[in-house]
Amino acid sequence: MSRVAPGVDPAEIKRILEDFFNKSSDGSLITSHQLWQKIVDGKAFSVSHRFTNIASNAEAVMVFVNPADSDKTAYIVAVEVITMAQAWVDVFHDNDITDIGTRVTPVNLNLGSNNTSAMQVGYNGSYTEGVQAVNIVCPGGSHIRAIGGATEVGESVVIPPGKNILVKVTNKSASAQDLSIRILWWED
Repeated sequence: MSRVAPGVDPAEIKRILEDFFNKSSDGSLITSHQLWQKIVDGKAFSVSHRFTNIASNAEAVMVFVNPADSDKTAYIVAVEVITMAQAWVDVFHDNDITDIGTRVTPVNLNLGSNNTSAMQVGYNGSYTEGVQAVNIVCPGGSHIRAIGGATEVGESVVIPPGKNILVKVTNKSASAQDLSIRILWWED
C-alpha cells in the first residue's frame, strides 16, 4: 500500500525533503553539514587565544594568514569574540603583515586525524591594517551590570592562498578586562 497520494511523484517528495533538510534561508544547515563532514575527514580546525588584563582602550589583535604557497583554501565558519566587558570588534582583510607575532597552533577537530593546518595564526605581531570589513560592538555594562558578552563576527569567509584577515578587539570598558578570540574553519 502506497502512502503517497495518487499522482504525486515519490522521487519529487524525496528531493523536496532532502532540499529542506540540507538548506535554510541563511545557509546554516548547509554549513553545519559541510563542517561536520570536514571534521570527519580531518580537514576542520579551530584556534583560540585568551588575552588577559587588556587595559581600557587597548587592543588585542589576532591575524589569520593563508600563505601564498599553501595550495589550500580556508573556509572560515565563525570568528567568535568573548569579552568580560564592552568592546569594539573590527575585522580587516588584505593586511600588510610583516611579523605574525606569537604563533598559535591550530587544533584538528578530528582528534584521530594527523592532518595539520596550512594556515598561520598569531597575535601581537607587526602589521598595517588593510580593508575594514566589519566594525561591531560586543555588549558590556558597568559596575553590577558588567556582564560582558559574546559576538560572532559576520558571515562565513573564503580565504584563498596569499590572503589574510586581522581581528582587532578594543576594550571600551573603564578598566582592564580579559577577552578571547576563536576562529573555526576547514580547508581544502
